[in-house]
Amino acid sequence: MTSLLVRLQLTTWMRDRFLRGLLVTMLLLLTIASVWATATDAARRHAQVEAASAARTEWVDRGADHPHRRAHFGDFTFRPAGPLARLDRGVQAQLGKVLRMEAHRQGTPLHSDASRAGTVARFPRLDVAFLIQMVVPLLLIFLGATGLSAERQGGQLRLSLVQGASARSIAAGHFFALWGLGIGLVTAVVVASVGTSMILDGLTTLPWARLAGFALVHALFLGVVAAGVVAAAVWSTSARSALFVLLATWVVASALLPRATASVASTLHPLPSQDEFQAEMRTAREAGPDAHNPQDPAVVQRKQELMQEYGVTSIEALPIDFTGITMQMDEEFGNGVWDVHYGALREKFERQADVITRVALFNPFQAVDHVSMALTGTDLAHDVDFQVQAEAYRRDLVRRLNHEHAFGGPSDRRGRGWMAPPEFFEGFDPFEYTAPSWDVAMLRRAPELIALGVWALFMLLAIRVGADRLDRGTASC
Repeated sequence: MTSLLVRLQLTTWMRDRFLRGLLVTMLLLLTIASVWATATDAARRHAQVEAASAARTEWVDRGADHPHRRAHFGDFTFRPAGPLARLDRGVQAQLGKVLRMEAHRQGTPLHSDASRAGTVARFPRLDVAFLIQMVVPLLLIFLGATGLSAERQGGQLRLSLVQGASARSIAAGHFFALWGLGIGLVTAVVVASVGTSMILDGLTTLPWARLAGFALVHALFLGVVAAGVVAAAVWSTSARSALFVLLATWVVASALLPRATASVASTLHPLPSQDEFQAEMRTAREAGPDAHNPQDPAVVQRKQELMQEYGVTSIEALPIDFTGITMQMDEEFGNGVWDVHYGALREKFERQADVITRVALFNPFQAVDHVSMALTGTDLAHDVDFQVQAEAYRRDLVRRLNHEHAFGGPSDRRGRGWMAPPEFFEGFDPFEYTAPSWDVAMLRRAPELIALGVWALFMLLAIRVGADRLDRGTASC
């Protein structure tokens, strides 16, 4: 009976010219968006590879150089797009793309898409995930309002019950028809993305586990939406009331609640302004040693310690370059300052994220958004992980340069006139970011994923209880 009702519902939609046009339009919109986003992502990746290659060539072509000059020259790295940024851009439009790594400072990624785009680009992202999470639910709401709710208001539901059909079977038929439509749209997105990737990059670059997770999570979310639509139709007395409840829920859950949650999180755990943050770090940094000032007390003390350690009476008699030692001493103090201030900043980010996660447990729209960004590698956690890895590389880079500065030069040639050979600088491998595996990313979003499953069970239970009321005649139909 249920399968027959599913086929009947699908046939009804396809026979209606308006509904058929609406479904075809949605399918084309999702397909075009997926193809365009995948092609754009591939082009962006190729551009980043070329830029990284150019930066590497510039590093190597400088040839022989003094290690400290090279430390100030620094290196550039480019934050890669998430493994599945083609489907969900997440917060990446607001984050910087280029990071300079040099001595004496921890860099911040610059040149975000939003900073270089016009006003339109500053609106919420218009990617495939946005369409699935925001627009497709509207389609399911509209179809549900013209389905079971209309049948109930028009008397067809009562006639079906009188003829022996059960309300459970009828509700299940409508649910599986709506859910099947949603799964079909998600499948079209995946197929379009895979096909475009195969043409432009081949299939070897696709993160298959994350892609499968993206499809399954959104299928689960659309199952929650479909069940909610049918539950509203079962429990409401008219199609108009069901549509009003569903639209109000969609507006609150998809627009109002996420913004309110972000505002509450920012109020509870406010972040310092960029100017305040930089000023605090600058003040803390100035309290430490200044390697460029030979009269700095910490530099003088370290000089006395080294002369005593090597048993010499003058800095010129040291078998090493003292300036390289002070540069690393300066660097290590600065690293401690960065760790304290950036650590406090990230702790506030985590507290804000905890508030938003708790609210997302009660809002499937927020829950699926968080899980989707984690799967596609475009959430804030992936960006923080990138910055942590880049900072670890920067510190190792500067440490090795300072070590060569102190111990690599000939004892009879001190100062900036000495240069390390090109082979030394060619031995530095370029920075490569390694994104967390998909299971680690999902572990961070386990609460939201569990919440989606609970919501699905709750909505299915609501359908069953409401259908039983209709079967027993305790609710009017």
